[in-house]
Amino acid sequence: MISKIPRPLQFGDGVALVNPAGVLPERFKNQHGYVKAYLEELGFFVKDMVIESGWEDVRKCTETLQAAFTDPQVKAILPLCGGARIYDVLLLIDYDVLASHPKIICGSSELSALVVTIAERAGIVTFFGPHLNFLNPKASKLENRFTVRSFWNMLQWDWHGRNGLSKNEAYHFFAAPRKPTLPVTIRNIYRDPRLITNDRYRDNFYYTPSLGRNVTGQILIGSLAVLVRLCEEGLKPDVTDKIVMLDSLDMSFETIVELLQHFNAHCNLSHAAAVVFSSLAERTDRADLLYPELRDPDQVRNFLREVSELLGEGLPLFHGFPAGHCAYKLTLPIGITASIVVGTGELLLAESPYQQ
Repeated sequence: MISKIPRPLQFGDGVALVNPAGVLPERFKNQHGYVKAYLEELGFFVKDMVIESGWEDVRKCTETLQAAFTDPQVKAILPLCGGARIYDVLLLIDYDVLASHPKIICGSSELSALVVTIAERAGIVTFFGPHLNFLNPKASKLENRFTVRSFWNMLQWDWHGRNGLSKNEAYHFFAAPRKPTLPVTIRNIYRDPRLITNDRYRDNFYYTPSLGRNVTGQILIGSLAVLVRLCEEGLKPDVTDKIVMLDSLDMSFETIVELLQHFNAHCNLSHAAAVVFSSLAERTDRADLLYPELRDPDQVRNFLREVSELLGEGLPLFHGFPAGHCAYKLTLPIGITASIVVGTGELLLAESPYQQ
């Protein structure tokens, strides 16, 4: 049984900034101050726990992360960056301490190692979503408003923020229900990319060869290469009856299949409820695509046929959901029971990630 977060984030709450994976990359160092200012302008109390000196000490990074969880003023923990050192930290965390102090914690890309393992080992809901370095208004690569509003609406369990969105975006971004009704529908903007106004954002699309009933299971979401590394470090997640959502960045289909083979060898994905390739993407700021096949429907179908043969014909497979490295990014709870609507690619949350 996974523990939910006591309540959503509220303005005035303490938000801890941490760097458990070590030093901030050069491109993020200036963002550190911008992120603090952004959170304060929004109305949060910022506890800056970023280690600038001594970050090489894995034990110090671990103790700082645990201190954020036990701090009664802190309601949300937001790591500023990932990095290979995160795997050393994962081996030192006292997960019983985290289990006794469930807090909002969110990360994606390489930080999916952190949120997946905390959900698995501490048994608390975590969140997969973009980093603050890309959400603050002074970000060098600012996420679109759809992504920003979906992030805050999930962490605050709110329904605001349609201003500034196109009609199509406003229909598909995440908005919590105004009344406590279940299930909560999370729509898939990539069901019909033709409705996306900006051509550059048409970087994903929904497709499934699966037929029949909707699929139900707990959500497990992470970057594919990161999940393989977790398995190699002895921290393999349990995929049994899970909706396993995978994303990748700047990888060919051949590389993705190779990684999937490694992941499957460790975790036996035939036991999963479904596998979803949420976003097989490459950077959207390139003039010329390196992997145009990732956007080719015919090649995606061939890829899924190969995956089906690899994992077993009976496993439901899906392609295309706004999570991961694609242009439109929803923030999703890990560990919550949900269903995929086969016909639309929508995700139905059977429960809230919060106790209240």
